[in-house]
Amino acid sequence: MKYGHIKKGVFLSRPNRFIAWVRVDGREEKVHVKNTGRCLELLREGAAVYLERAENAGRSTAYDLVAVEKEGRIVNMDSQAPNRAVGEWLLSGGLFPNVISMKPEKTFGDSRFDFYVEAEEAAGGIRKIYMEVKGCTLEENRVGSFPDAPSERAVKHVRELIAAKEAGYEAYLLFVVQMDQVDFMVPNVRTQPEFGEILQKARAAGVRIIARDCLVTEHSMEIRYPLPVYLSEMDRIPVPLLAWYDRGRRILPWREDPTPYHVWVSEIMLQQTRVEAIKPYYDRFLRELPDIRTLAEAEEEKLLKLWEGLGYYNRVRNLQKAARQIMADYNGQMPQEWEELCKLPGIGSYTAGAVSSIAYRKRIPAVDGNVLRVLSRVMADERDILDAKVKRAVEQELFSVIPEERPGDFNQAMMELGATVCLPNGKPKCAECPLGEFCRAYAADRVLEYPKKKPKRERKIEEKTVLILQDETRAALTKRDDKGLLAGLYEFPCLPGKKSGAQVLAWLKELGFVSLRIQKIGEAKHIFSHREWHMTGYLVRTDGLTDQNEAAANAGFLFVEKDEIERNYPLPSAYAAYAKYLDIAQGADVFKEQEKRG
Repeated sequence: MKYGHIKKGVFLSRPNRFIAWVRVDGREEKVHVKNTGRCLELLREGAAVYLERAENAGRSTAYDLVAVEKEGRIVNMDSQAPNRAVGEWLLSGGLFPNVISMKPEKTFGDSRFDFYVEAEEAAGGIRKIYMEVKGCTLEENRVGSFPDAPSERAVKHVRELIAAKEAGYEAYLLFVVQMDQVDFMVPNVRTQPEFGEILQKARAAGVRIIARDCLVTEHSMEIRYPLPVYLSEMDRIPVPLLAWYDRGRRILPWREDPTPYHVWVSEIMLQQTRVEAIKPYYDRFLRELPDIRTLAEAEEEKLLKLWEGLGYYNRVRNLQKAARQIMADYNGQMPQEWEELCKLPGIGSYTAGAVSSIAYRKRIPAVDGNVLRVLSRVMADERDILDAKVKRAVEQELFSVIPEERPGDFNQAMMELGATVCLPNGKPKCAECPLGEFCRAYAADRVLEYPKKKPKRERKIEEKTVLILQDETRAALTKRDDKGLLAGLYEFPCLPGKKSGAQVLAWLKELGFVSLRIQKIGEAKHIFSHREWHMTGYLVRTDGLTDQNEAAANAGFLFVEKDEIERNYPLPSAYAAYAKYLDIAQGADVFKEQEKRG
C-alpha cells in the first residue's frame, strides 16, 4: 500500500478526535486525523508527523495525518491503511494460497466483516473464510495492544466471528501492527477487559487469532512478519520454555527411545516417585518385560517383585490389566487416541496426555502436579489445584497453548521445569526460571503462596510391632490380604499396637514356638498417602523349627530361605528398616546384587 503526495510536519495539538494542528512549511495547518483512537502516546507536541495531501480540493482540511515518528521509527496511524494493505496481501497469496475471490465489507449476521475470501484447497474443495482486521498503533516496550480505547464494536465483531465459525466457515481475526520492532501482540485488558474475555472464547471456538507487523515508511505500509498473539501469560510460555528445555534437558532412558510402551511404563513409575529413584527399576523392568505381550503374560509375584520398593502396587497391577486389555481389544498395539487411552485401567487424563503427546505427537496436554504448580505461579492462580474441576479447566486452557510442532517436548519441558526449578518444597530457583519475566507470583514476591491447596486431612497413625522371626537360615513371612493396602505382598509377622518384649514372647509361646531369644532392634516409621505406620521391631530366634511346623502353620507363617526372599518374595519398602537384619537387598538393590552375581 502506497501513498501519493506526502509532506512532513510537526505535531502541535489535537482539539478533538478528527482534527489536529500541525506546523507545515513554517505555518500552522489544520489537518484531518484518520485515526479516531486516543493515540496519546503517539501524538505528542513536537513529534514528527507525515501528511498526505487530500485529493478533494473542496475539503476544509488540505491534509490527512497518516503517520508519526516514535523512538526513531515511523508508525502508520491511518485507520484505513490496514484494510488496504491486507487486501493487497491476500490477493498476492500472502495468507491463503490459491485465492479464488475476495469481497470486502461482506455482511454476516448483524455485522460487516472486512473480508470474505474463497480459496481452493489442494484436495479440490473450497475454503470459505470470514476475516476481520484490526489495526494496532498502541505499543509499549515492544508489545502491541488493542484497543487503545473501549470498543463495543470490536467485541461485537468477535462475537460474530464465533457465530461464523459455528456456522461452518473459517473465521480469522487479524491484528495489523502498523509499525515494526514489536515482539508480540496482547489484548488491552486494562482498557477493555471484555475484549480479552471474548478473544479467549473465540479461540476456544476455533477462531484463528493472528497478527502481522508491517514495514512502514513515510510513503507506504506493507504486511510483513507474523507475530505471536498472547491472550494471557500462559500463551507466552512455549517459546522461552522450549528454548530452556533444548539447552539443558535431562537425558533419561525413556526420552531417548519414546515408544508408546516405554512412555507408558515410565509415566506409571513416575507417579509419586522421583526420576532418579525409578531409573534402575525402569531398566530392569524392560529387560524382564520388554513389550506389552510379556507384561500381559507375567506372573503376579514376578510383577510385584519387579516393582518392589516403588510402592503404590496398584499401579503395576493396573499396568498389567491394561496390557491384557490392549492384547484383547487392540491387537497388542497401544491406542493412539486420548479417549481410548483413558479407557485403560490405571490411565487417567495425565498419562493419556503424556503417551499421546510424547509417543504419538498429538496436541494433548499432560497436566500433573508439576504443571499445576508452574501455572499457578505464572498466573497467580487462586484456584485450589487439588480440585478435579480446576485440573480439567487447566487442561482446557492449555489446549490452545501447546505448539503443534512439539507437543511432547512442551509437556516434558513443563514437567521438567516443575521438577527441577519451580520446586514444591523449599524455595524455588526463580533466578533460573525461563518464565520469570512474566510470572505474576514472582513479580509480586508471592511465589511461596502458590499453588493454593485445601489443607490435607490428617494421616491416620497405626502402631504395630514387627518381628524378624528366624531360625538358623530361614525367616518367617506372612502374606497380606488380596485387597486393601499392600494387597498380595509379603511381610514380616506383625502384632497390632506397640508391644513389649515380654508380650511378644508370650504371644509366640501361645502359638507353640519354643526355645526363643529376643532382642529389640529399634523403631521405624513409614508414611503412606493417608496413614502412617509407627513400628517397633524385635529380632527373635527360635531353635528346632522342624519340631514346630504345626505352630508355624497355625500362625500362617511361611519360613523361607533368605536368598529366596530376595529373589522371589516381594516385600514392601515399609519394612526396609528391618529387612536389613536379614542381610537381604530390596527394590533397586536387588537388581544390583543380581547383576553382581551374574
